[in-house]
Amino acid sequence: MMGDSSSLTAAGRGSLEKSLEAEVAIGIPEKPLQMKHGDIDDINSDSLHLDIWDHDDESSVLEAVSKLNEVRGVRGLGRFFKQVCQSARQSSQDDFLGCVTIPLQDIPSTGLEGWFKLEARSQRSSVQGRIRLKMWLSTRENRSASEEDNWTELSQHENLYATFVDYELKNWNRETWTWSGDLPGPALTILHQHAVQGDLTELQTALARFVAACRVYLKYPLDPRWMLQLLTDIESAWMNFTLTREEEMWLAEKFTAMQERWLQQLRHHRQLFPALHPPSLVRLEYVLRCLAYMSNMKAFWKCCPFNKEIRGEIVATLRKGTPEWFQSLKSSVMTSDEYDSSFVDFCSEVYVHLQHGLSHYHPLFEGSCSVALKFICCPLARHLYHYLTPLLSHFSTNGIPYFSVVFKQLDKLMSDEVISFLNQNEHPDAAYSRLIFSVYLEVKDLATFHQNLPSGGDHKLLLVRCHEWFEPSVSCWLIVCKAKALQRVRTSVELQKPCEGDKLVKHSSSAVDVVAMFCQLRDFWRLLQWPKAHSIPLLSQLLDCVCSAALLYADITYQGLMETGYFDRMGPFKICDEMCIASNNLEYVYKFVSLLENYFDFVTLETIASEVQCATLTNQLDSTLSQFQVRIMDIIKRVGPQMQEALRKAMFHVAWSPDTLPTSQAVEPLFEYLHTHLHALNLYLLPQNFQKVLYDVWEYTLAELNHQMDGTTTNDEMPPMFHERLHAALELMVDFFHCEGNALSLESLHSAAFCQIEQRLQYHRTDTESLVEIFYNQRLQEQINTTSSPYGNLAVRAYFNHDSLCVEVLHARDIIPLDPNGFSDPFVIIELLPHRVFPHCNEQQTNVHKKTLHPIFDECFEFSVSLEQCRSLGAMIAFTVMDHDVLTANDFAGEAFLALGSIPGVADTTGVDNFHGLKPVDLVLMQQHQKNHPVLQILESRVADRLAVEFVRKQKQRFANK
Repeated sequence: MMGDSSSLTAAGRGSLEKSLEAEVAIGIPEKPLQMKHGDIDDINSDSLHLDIWDHDDESSVLEAVSKLNEVRGVRGLGRFFKQVCQSARQSSQDDFLGCVTIPLQDIPSTGLEGWFKLEARSQRSSVQGRIRLKMWLSTRENRSASEEDNWTELSQHENLYATFVDYELKNWNRETWTWSGDLPGPALTILHQHAVQGDLTELQTALARFVAACRVYLKYPLDPRWMLQLLTDIESAWMNFTLTREEEMWLAEKFTAMQERWLQQLRHHRQLFPALHPPSLVRLEYVLRCLAYMSNMKAFWKCCPFNKEIRGEIVATLRKGTPEWFQSLKSSVMTSDEYDSSFVDFCSEVYVHLQHGLSHYHPLFEGSCSVALKFICCPLARHLYHYLTPLLSHFSTNGIPYFSVVFKQLDKLMSDEVISFLNQNEHPDAAYSRLIFSVYLEVKDLATFHQNLPSGGDHKLLLVRCHEWFEPSVSCWLIVCKAKALQRVRTSVELQKPCEGDKLVKHSSSAVDVVAMFCQLRDFWRLLQWPKAHSIPLLSQLLDCVCSAALLYADITYQGLMETGYFDRMGPFKICDEMCIASNNLEYVYKFVSLLENYFDFVTLETIASEVQCATLTNQLDSTLSQFQVRIMDIIKRVGPQMQEALRKAMFHVAWSPDTLPTSQAVEPLFEYLHTHLHALNLYLLPQNFQKVLYDVWEYTLAELNHQMDGTTTNDEMPPMFHERLHAALELMVDFFHCEGNALSLESLHSAAFCQIEQRLQYHRTDTESLVEIFYNQRLQEQINTTSSPYGNLAVRAYFNHDSLCVEVLHARDIIPLDPNGFSDPFVIIELLPHRVFPHCNEQQTNVHKKTLHPIFDECFEFSVSLEQCRSLGAMIAFTVMDHDVLTANDFAGEAFLALGSIPGVADTTGVDNFHGLKPVDLVLMQQHQKNHPVLQILESRVADRLAVEFVRKQKQRFANK
């Protein structure tokens, strides 16, 4: 509710004209009521009195009567007559709401604002509510000049404010920048009175105080937060007041001076605002805010319309200050103009300052303060962003890409310094080479800062290519390193001694020294962090250094063992310390070299390097590892021959023990011998070497068992349980060497030799007829796996129909010539196998075709068999191609086999309707090449078995001539 009227009592006038100004409101006003000033005579006795009325608008009778048509009902009619009566009055009468009386002596010089309770004029009045008043006193001196011309008072106010600030700073016992800019109460009162007496506007007051603060700021380092507040005061009052041209020029001069002052501080920000001093960083942040705020002020662009954009000015300042700081740092760190070890310290200092710039300075120059961030995160603030820009500019900084500006300059400066350093000495000595390496490590770390630049901002940088400058030095260093590595290997072998410790594994100090040297080379490569795309040449050099040193160590170790006569020993086996130490040393070095592929990350190199380059590195490493394995195996494989005689005796005892002696007891001498020596080897050898020895001994043990199994020519000389005993012994041997998973794996134990021996033992325990079936089944499998041969092909067609097996021999081609005329007289023998399945089926044969290698038989043969016989396991048709001779025995030309289970009528249950529509089967003719076939050998040993003797004789006739 707004007050309708007010009254002000005043009396008397003097030489000074006093006035009272006030804003009044009752409740929560929509707009305050601005009261004009009133003159007063005596401030001690005069009072401000306000009467508050409720105004009623006047209305005519004619207007009231015109609303007759709006009357509804009896009640409406009553209200209508009452309204007409009220309108008939001569004048309206306002309602009294209350009054307020305030003595002027209660109003302080700084003004008074607050809520005051409404009072009644008499006890009969009913009054309630409050009124809000904002009042201040002002005095004006009668001047001869215009009242608006108060330049003198403005200058006086500026000097007065500067005097107070200067006094406070002189009596401040701490750094001047820690003073917040707050003046004591008496000083504020004097300044207020002076502003009132000088009739200074709010803008002029803010202007005078800013100019005074600028004058002091140019002499002392002050808190920029205070300056930011003064700038805010000017901008807040700018819209309500105006300045004269003289005042604008005065303000422009100070704006320019402060801008130059703040830019100068930014130019030397590393010295003035240390990165590790939080209060200094706060000052730097507010310096940036002051520049940002001032550049967005309407007052600034009004007074300084031709100033450059502040962001560009800050960037230019940083570009000027960085080389100056760089040269200053170089002068303070480096002891002389020549590049020595202090250059490494200088590079390290630059790295530290870059890190500080990225962590501390860059967020201040580029980002905004946390308050602004929180404010912008508010949805309402984002919606009202356009209207809140002046407020946000108070908090934000300038969006300067500080790190990009600084790093790009330091990139050029450091590159020039590093190139000068490398060109200083064309023939570096050992000490200078180490210095080069140290400098590279520092420069390499500096180059990594480019990752913090915006995407695509590093294409013109120089430090990222620093490896190109150092590559010749590193290459020369690796050449020297290879020579020193080879010499160190020789020295380590000469000075080696057995390593002592709690473990019984034997090795010497030379292997430890060599691996330690390789670890240093590996760590050197890791420290280099050479770009993988350019690392192949240097990596090849480094790998050559390691491999050459490793091979030299292997050769020296192997040669030293040869000189001990180890390789000339035949037996019996005896633990040899030299053998254990040599093999362990080689295995120790081999294990490290085998991991180089992981250390040097060959997998990644394969994706960025050419196939030839990667193959070169891989072949180089594989060749070294292969030679190491050869050396180690040459040493270890001497264990088996030295045990061979003892193993033969023990295995002979196993094989020829009487049947009454259980096999478990018969193998005890063998296992005792193996346990004694293998246990010692397990203690003295590295696990990898012991596994190799154990496998070699396993193979020799199998060989001796195989020797005992085939050592006799006939079964008549063998005990009845001979092969059963050997088979049981083989199973016990597997358990012994497996040792419940603690020794050899089952996969290793089931080697080719083991499978062959186990198969032969099974064959020895199998009757002759079954062995013959096994032989033919193997030949059938061979037929399936053979796709071509030099003996020709045979085309046949077979099918089962109505309890009858029909076999058609169609033709053959490319039969080998067996007659002197270059041809053959071929015919084919057809036989059903095995004989136990087809006991009543005799073999049949085709007609003989003279002088041809491509006979066309076109003959059909029928065998009376059942479907069950044809589906028997192993049932097949054997085709034998023979060359007919009149005077001598027929010659064997080839054979082929066809499984009955695959022919029509047997493979399916449906009958065959069109026999001639069946496709012929093209069989490859084969000959027997394996003269030492285990089945034939076993059958040959059964001289008393007529079936075995006859079968072996028949098969020997079919051996190939080659």
